[in-house]
Amino acid sequence: MSIVGAIIGNLSLVSTDNDATCSCKLAIIRPFANLSPEYIMTFLKSQIGQSQIQRYRRGSGQTGFILEDFDQLLIPEMDVNILNFVSKKVQEAKRILQIGIEEYYSCVNYLNEVFDLQKMTLNYPNTMVQKVSKSLLGSGRLDAEYYQPKYDVLFHLLDKFDTKRLGEIVNIYKSIEPGSDLYETEGVPFVRVADITTFGITTPSVYLNPPLFTDVIRPKKDTILLTKDGSVGIAYKVEKDENYITSGAILHLYVNNDCVLPDYLTLVINSKVVQMQAERDAGGSIIQHWKPSEISDVVIPILPMEEQTEISNKVQESFKLRHESKRLLDVAKQAVEIAISENEEMALKYIKEIDL
Repeated sequence: MSIVGAIIGNLSLVSTDNDATCSCKLAIIRPFANLSPEYIMTFLKSQIGQSQIQRYRRGSGQTGFILEDFDQLLIPEMDVNILNFVSKKVQEAKRILQIGIEEYYSCVNYLNEVFDLQKMTLNYPNTMVQKVSKSLLGSGRLDAEYYQPKYDVLFHLLDKFDTKRLGEIVNIYKSIEPGSDLYETEGVPFVRVADITTFGITTPSVYLNPPLFTDVIRPKKDTILLTKDGSVGIAYKVEKDENYITSGAILHLYVNNDCVLPDYLTLVINSKVVQMQAERDAGGSIIQHWKPSEISDVVIPILPMEEQTEISNKVQESFKLRHESKRLLDVAKQAVEIAISENEEMALKYIKEIDL
């Protein structure tokens, strides 16, 4: 469970015995009573569990939840049928999620094979020589990292395919940066770089006052959100029209060319093909910044439409599995919340209806 920072109370169930270590910003919870880890996690994620966690968080700027505070948390014992139902749904959700993850990375591995990217793992010399030329001076970059041989290998590999510059296949729009003075605790969600992953948007901790931002761009279906500051190069394709506002560090890409499918393009952006170009362009500074002009110039390999369609279908299937996994977790949490807010009989009735 996360115990330090803006988002306290996020939980994840460990499902592997692999050796690992944890940040001091996480607490490791090991159940030893008759309550399963699946149930304890589900309860702590429920509205009542989260209310208890937020009640005991400490501090103002950098808030935290210390280990002694766990002694304050009350976890109710429930009917064994409710406990079994919750454990079963959580285990099923994790199984489905794993299938979805494997499906997604099978697409990533396929791209690596098609584009012959295993050659990018070769060892390169520690030194290199670059002749001063108009092209070198025209790049505006004199840092050695920009001219590493691996980037030459990448573009040589891409020369074997039909390619287009990203600016030729998408329209690029920028959102706003309202400033922390306008942050609210409720209203329109304000999505920042820390809230975006390749698999979706996490619940933002910051909101904006709706009347002040009625004309600000919102993501539409098939919009590709792309981070350009800090953690650059993270792309996520929006699956439906959304009512949230993104920070100025996140660009909105709209596909405008029939030669490429949005799901395929998003996968390519998240692949080594574009990540290396982002690394080259945004490197050379402490805080990474990927200029829109550089993003527009990114080289995108265009596979035949049949292959793009097959890849896109697999990507969409992986996201469907992730959504089903989340639905099962929500069902488990709902059963717990019904048992607490109403009674166990109502929770058991809900369980019977779900299992029909």
